[in-house]
Amino acid sequence: MAAIKFVLILLCLVVILPNISCQKRPFWRLPARKQKPTLPPIEINPEFYRKLQQIPPKNETARKVITNILRILPKGKRGIKLEDVVVVMDGSGSIETCGFTNGKKAMQSLIKYKQSGINAKYAMVTFANDAKINFNFLSHDEAVAKISGIKHFGGGTNTQAGLGAAFKLFKKGSRGSHSRKVLLLLTDGQPNIKKEKTVPSAKRLKDSGVEVFVIAIGGQHIYGIQEMAKVASFPPAKFLFRVKKAGDFLEVVKLAIKQVSPGQYKLVEKYKSTCP
Repeated sequence: MAAIKFVLILLCLVVILPNISCQKRPFWRLPARKQKPTLPPIEINPEFYRKLQQIPPKNETARKVITNILRILPKGKRGIKLEDVVVVMDGSGSIETCGFTNGKKAMQSLIKYKQSGINAKYAMVTFANDAKINFNFLSHDEAVAKISGIKHFGGGTNTQAGLGAAFKLFKKGSRGSHSRKVLLLLTDGQPNIKKEKTVPSAKRLKDSGVEVFVIAIGGQHIYGIQEMAKVASFPPAKFLFRVKKAGDFLEVVKLAIKQVSPGQYKLVEKYKSTCP
């Protein structure tokens, strides 16, 4: 019996294998792994990052919100019906209280919009010197109500702590591989606390299947755009958003909702910027 098995194995190796293969794909025929696309170093292609610093018109950014964050396609179809979203907001001293309030209003407007057939849950993290989990995954209305009570506490910019807290939320509270996982990071610049951990913290999230969107607040010469591009998912043209002020992102979100659902726009029209 052993001799017969040996002959069959030999026959497979010598005669059948070169033509048909005894496996679906032998290990020596596995395709080479495709390298993930990377961003160019700023010293080699500074123009690439200068373009990312530019602030597009609000209606153009609103279209990016519709297509990439809301994922409303021309035919209106969505493949994934479950969505777990973590909002990570910069509450450092460089973002004044009024700007922080406008950022909250922007996120409330975005969360308040309900897509038919999509079961979405929302959680939130704020960070400054350290990070705080403000609430775990909640429904639209519960999350909107919770955001109203979140305070701006000021301090340094510990972005990696905020990203780390978000990772814990996704790991413990998300609904597994069947849900689309989205992180919305609203920040005004480069971290100044444990900054070397920021990009690795973002990579850990992205490697676990989270789509990382960065809303970068600041003027045309915003500092730290290279790092923000590395934090965002690839490509930055899809995942990095540029606005001058948090109030501008509020306007962008309202424009997007007005375009896709005029009826629901009435629910967010009340959110107005209070900053000069």
